[in-house]
Formats: sequence, structure tokens, C-alpha cells
Amino acid sequence: MTEVNRCVVVRDGTIELENRPDPMPASGEALVDINRVGLSHLDAAIGQGRVPFNGVPGQEIVGRVRQVEAASEEWLDSRVVVDPLLSCGSCQWCGAGLRSHCRERRIMGRDGADGGLSQRLVVPIESLVKIPDHVDNDSAVFAVPVARAIQAARQARIEGQTYVTIVGDNALAMLTAQVLVRLNASVRVLGEHVELLERCERWGIRHRHREEAGLRGDQDIVVECTGDPASVAATLGFVRPRGTIIQMIAPQVMGAGGTSLDLQRLVDSEVRLLGSSFGPVREGLNHIATDQVDVVSLVGVRRRLEDVPSVLVDPQLATGRKVLVSP
Repeated sequence: MTEVNRCVVVRDGTIELENRPDPMPASGEALVDINRVGLSHLDAAIGQGRVPFNGVPGQEIVGRVRQVEAASEEWLDSRVVVDPLLSCGSCQWCGAGLRSHCRERRIMGRDGADGGLSQRLVVPIESLVKIPDHVDNDSAVFAVPVARAIQAARQARIEGQTYVTIVGDNALAMLTAQVLVRLNASVRVLGEHVELLERCERWGIRHRHREEAGLRGDQDIVVECTGDPASVAATLGFVRPRGTIIQMIAPQVMGAGGTSLDLQRLVDSEVRLLGSSFGPVREGLNHIATDQVDVVSLVGVRRRLEDVPSVLVDPQLATGRKVLVSP
């Protein structure tokens, strides 16, 4: 008898639990029992209608392999992190080692593929990263955002820059701060949540409340980690002429009320604006396994699948510490 796979499904702006038939893996795929899913800024944007999506959300996925074909038996019963970026492996960008720019790229929980907010999920075996025995599930679920922080560090030269500012104090910003400060001790974080700014104090990372930071136009590099239009606009006041802004979360440039983001300063000051997307999940997991980043301090509330529909619409979801979901 076919098992039922309980999922959180977004459909035309409605979020609800749905029972689906258990997925069956094809050749080259694995059936994974989901253990943890970390809710991200993207899940919040989907839940609150800021990003259109129909399907199962959830990109930060940890599970255990339940079923694979005989040729891949070494994966059976392995604890794994799932890399949410799916690529073809054969186009010019994949051939150049730039799989994140694959012509047929799909992203679990965002573009063309279901994510992990379910009991079970079928994924390509090549998307699996084994978790070391000493790393628990709560820690491993941070591998994807840590990988994004590593990617951001590679977008511009951080070493030797006098002034580096990270805007935001969500989990992504806190992880990015930890990665960047290993390259440059001058990194500072601008945020609003006292509890998370206190974490910076423990880590030896400079920090200030965002409202206390002057718009002096003197920062060499500004890393924006919220996607909030007001914060994005503020980065143009922080960055120096010919400085660099690294945008980690895509903002809504045009709001519902017709307000727009004025990029005149970006043009006049010849500021470089760089996007930063998905990074190397295996390296992200290694950073966690070797204690290069503190993720335990960023674990927030724990929820079950049945709680997710109400959690996703919470405006505070993408602020503060990480919400972890267990099926």
C-alpha cells in the first residue's frame, strides 16, 4: 500500500497541508526522509506573497536516505544535506564549473521543483552531501546559508578593505558576518535586534544599531542581507564612491504603492552592485563541522509541519533566529 506523504503546499497564495502519494525515485535519484528544514527569507517571501510560487517550499533540507537504486547503495541510510540547486551538468556554464548559472537551472522550493517541507522528497543523488557523524541535524541544516555566506565572500576582495559593513541581523547576516570577519577584522554588523547584536559581541564582531549608523558614504564594501527596500536604499548612503554593494537577497525595487528604489547615487558614485546567490554546500557543511562558524546560537523556535501555514505568513519570520521544522 502506498504511503501518504504529508506536504506544505502553496497554491495561488493559499498555504495548506496536503497528503500526496509517496514519491518514487527514478534512476539516479534518492528518496529522502526529511528530518529538518530551516525556514529562510525566501520561504517568508513566498508565504507573505512577495515572491510568486506554487508548490512545496523549503530549501534548507536535512534528511536520511531511505531508498536508492542498487548502484548507489553506499548512500542508503546516510544522513544528508540536500543541495537545492539543480543543474543539467552539460551546458556551457555547467562545463565551466558555474552550475549556479546553468541554462536549465531549477531551485528546490523556488523555481520548477518542490522543496523540503514534506515528510519525504525525491532528489538527484548528485544533490546529496553526507553529514559527518559528529554534526547533528540542527547544525547541518545551516549548510545552505553558510554556503551562501562563503559565496558572498568570493564576490569581492574582503581582505585589506578598511571598512566592511553587513546590513541585517537575520541568520544569513550573522553567518555572513562570521565568514567575512575571518578575512577582515574590520567587519561590522548593522541590525535592530539586541539579542543578535549581543551574539556579535560574543564573537568579537563589531556591531551597531542600524539607526545609529551615519550615512557618511565611507564604506568600501556593504553586504545587504535583508532585501528590505529601506535597507537596500540605505546601503547607497553607506558605500563610498566606487565602492561595492553585495546584494544577497533580491529586493522589491517597485513596491505596491508605486514607490521605487532611486539608483541615481549608484550611477553618480560609480558604485559596483554585485548579486550573490547559492554557494558550495559541501564547503558550508565543512565550515560547520570544523567549528568555523557558530550555528547553535542561531537556532530559534522549533515547529512541526502542521504549524508551517501560520508560521509562513508571520512578518517576523525572516528576522531574528532560525525557525526549524521537523515533520
